[in-house]
Amino acid sequence: MNKNLNSVYRFAPSPTGFLHVGGARTAIFNWLLANHEGGKFLLRIEDTDRQRSTEASVAQIITSLMWLGLSWDETPLFQSSRLERHQQAAMDLLKMGKAYYCFCSREKPEPDGEHSDNNRKSYLYNGRCRSLSQEEVNRNLRDGLPAVVRLMLPPGTTRFIDGVHGRVVIDNAELDDFVLLRSDRTPVYQLAVVVDDHDMGVTHVLRGDDHLSNTPKQIHIYHAMNWPVPQFSHLPLILGSDKQRLSKRHGATSVEEFQEQGILPASLFNYLCLLGWSPGDDKEIMTKEEIIERFSLERTNKASAVFDQQKLLWMNAKYLADLSATDILDKIQDRLTTIEKKEIENNRDSFLLLLDLLKPRSRTLIDFLEGSRFFFSDPETYEEAAVKKYFSSPDAEEFLGKVSGLLSEQIDFRVGQIEQLIRGFAESQKMSAGQVIHPLRLALTGRSASPGIFEVLGVLGREKVLRRIGRAVEHIKALRH
Repeated sequence: MNKNLNSVYRFAPSPTGFLHVGGARTAIFNWLLANHEGGKFLLRIEDTDRQRSTEASVAQIITSLMWLGLSWDETPLFQSSRLERHQQAAMDLLKMGKAYYCFCSREKPEPDGEHSDNNRKSYLYNGRCRSLSQEEVNRNLRDGLPAVVRLMLPPGTTRFIDGVHGRVVIDNAELDDFVLLRSDRTPVYQLAVVVDDHDMGVTHVLRGDDHLSNTPKQIHIYHAMNWPVPQFSHLPLILGSDKQRLSKRHGATSVEEFQEQGILPASLFNYLCLLGWSPGDDKEIMTKEEIIERFSLERTNKASAVFDQQKLLWMNAKYLADLSATDILDKIQDRLTTIEKKEIENNRDSFLLLLDLLKPRSRTLIDFLEGSRFFFSDPETYEEAAVKKYFSSPDAEEFLGKVSGLLSEQIDFRVGQIEQLIRGFAESQKMSAGQVIHPLRLALTGRSASPGIFEVLGVLGREKVLRRIGRAVEHIKALRH
């Protein structure tokens, strides 16, 4: 394991909505690297957008991170509490002669022909206010003219080694003297993030590719302040199945949505680790400890990863299969009704057996809930296609009546004994076992698919089985009229 006890990583979400899986992956990668190196992992809430940031989003982000099993080493830092510190940094740059006041109108920026981008209809600031004398600056400030503070960029190039992409070179002519402090004295993102990262001792900035264009500007602020520049690394974006950026049109995109859909935190964590990183072999199901041990940026892909919902469901099914029935019951408790909880209290062993039976056909916790619904109440309706197939024959009513009679006389209601009874009945009637099993399953569950019918009989018990067969017979009679 690479030990770098002085390394400090951070995750800095904006609380303007749910935690997107892209943000969650960024948090996970930072957390993994910090733990792999024995360093620190910090959390900063970038809540300076007061119109869009909400306390509910803050709570949701923190809850989602904790649900994924992430923890941080210090109390979360809220960027909005550091306004004065950000302002002071801008003033320091003014004093050092590395920034200047700009009085040009924001509403009518002056175009610079050399730097215009005709495709985007945007312009780089031409540095007009750089040449103002101190006397002009003071007069404008005294007159109350709106002023922003801009960083004075040097000529030449900006170079850095990205931890994922390698060597990056940017011609400073493609940049401009960008704003640090707005006219209302609020800091822009570029200034606030650099000041906060420096003050928090952040040594490694790992974030999404959408931030790559911000990096040269932030490096210039570090240089201007004479601060050490952290190691920057940028992760390729997560795409949907159509190779477009993952969004709502692709389905669930937030951690909370996947939680609601019955995805386990361990499987989502494991899956997100594999979006853009490879352990170097074919192993896919790994514990957090295994991933921490093996994780490194060297095995991070430069190409964007495609989010495969089916692969996540496959992985979730693997994790579910390893849980005990008791563990599964604990995880679905909050989704059960009061009546259902009471029924489980009275028939706990039978319900746990049913959960075990449902494992092979369940990919989410919701599948366990849906698959076990027949346990709690008699069918109110029956699958229409199955009714036509199994309840429409002239002798269906008589046939189910005979099965009910046999089961009512059966003293030993264990699965093996029930199977022997049903198969023996089918043979005596010169029928295949399936001809008995399918209509019986429909009568007991209202569905054409369920766990093994003999196990279902054992789980439900004699009383429920006989009552449900009786209800099915009444339903068949009603169909005749």
